[in-house]
Amino acid sequence: MEPGDYKRFEFQYGIILLRTRRFQSLMDRLGASRISKPVGWFLLYVMPVAAAIGFYLFLSELGILFSPRGAAVASYVRTLSPLANLGIPGINPYLPIVDGWIALVIAMIIHEGMHGIVARSLGLPVKAAGLLFFLVVPIGAFVDVDENAIKTAPSSYSGRVLAAGAGINLMVGLLCLLLLVGVVSTMRPASQQGIGVVVAADSPLSKAGIQTYDYILDVNGIPLNDPSAISTSSWYKINNTVTLTVFRGGATFEKNVTLSYQLLQNTSSGQTFKSPFIGVSFINPGTQSVPSLQSAVNAYTGAALTRPFTYVCIPTLPTCQSVVPFSDTMAPFYTSSLGAIVSPLANLLYWIFFLNFNLAIFNALPIYPLDGGQAFMVGVKALGKGKLSEKTLLRITGAATLAVITLIFAVLAGPWLL
Repeated sequence: MEPGDYKRFEFQYGIILLRTRRFQSLMDRLGASRISKPVGWFLLYVMPVAAAIGFYLFLSELGILFSPRGAAVASYVRTLSPLANLGIPGINPYLPIVDGWIALVIAMIIHEGMHGIVARSLGLPVKAAGLLFFLVVPIGAFVDVDENAIKTAPSSYSGRVLAAGAGINLMVGLLCLLLLVGVVSTMRPASQQGIGVVVAADSPLSKAGIQTYDYILDVNGIPLNDPSAISTSSWYKINNTVTLTVFRGGATFEKNVTLSYQLLQNTSSGQTFKSPFIGVSFINPGTQSVPSLQSAVNAYTGAALTRPFTYVCIPTLPTCQSVVPFSDTMAPFYTSSLGAIVSPLANLLYWIFFLNFNLAIFNALPIYPLDGGQAFMVGVKALGKGKLSEKTLLRITGAATLAVITLIFAVLAGPWLL
């Protein structure tokens, strides 16, 4: 684009493209810094790491589908919306709109911005840069690095420019994951005694004024530490009235509860019978609820080396609610030295990590014309030392693209095809 042809605004199909010379000026300044070139080299080596992680995750998922538990996993996946595979807040039902859009915009801005910074550090021209809006909602950024300059530049130059986006996404994602682990490590059960409860609607507990996220400390003065012991307790009888000591928000009080009953069916005889009913379930049931709540925090903060898949268990999925301490189900049972901000902060850090991580992986895989596919072609060209024709390069890159897309399709469609 010639200077005289510079258009600040473009609007098409609801998408507003806002070009700004300030963005270009910022990239010029950052590209001129001493650390920009070493960062470019570093990100060049980060990109294949992101691709390797992507291959590992997809191959692992494929292996699970063909394992003995594959049928159960496939059955669960089929209960989810197919839109769950799209990383677009508002379309993906499991991506929160506010945190999701903030995270996605951050991921796209740093992705595109780093392309421009590395390009300018190497003296390659950036024709235009700016922000993208859908009507008035920001949806990302763009940096238009001169394509001809990239094609004619040495492989080490074009490789660094292409790798910069996925590389910075992976590094920012990992940084946010480290910060998330630090935030979660400050979480402690609100009570060091008793059992945290989830109360059923119209149950004896609910009618007595006991709420979900309360802790039951004792029953008739006897400490309650083992939820499995309730059904065998002498007080667990229909129409029996018991006194519960309840902890809520730093205060302790007593409530009288009269047990009701529910009709159950004997599986062997088929006959129905009355069973005592108090209307409570327990978060993270274990030998004792409070240690189990703390163990959920310990498991999450210590999962990096032993159970890294824990961090791709998104807090909005029903099966992940009891695994993620800062999920809507778990967070109210905890307090933190960070105060009330701990849950919103943890969720925001999680989605910035998650979307940067996914953007890094998909852009690093050798799928043409994504960054990874173009970088793959540049690498093959460098290995060929100029002996491979453009047609041969396109064929090799196309074959790699087809293989990766087939793998991804097998993982995504596998639960419906197996």
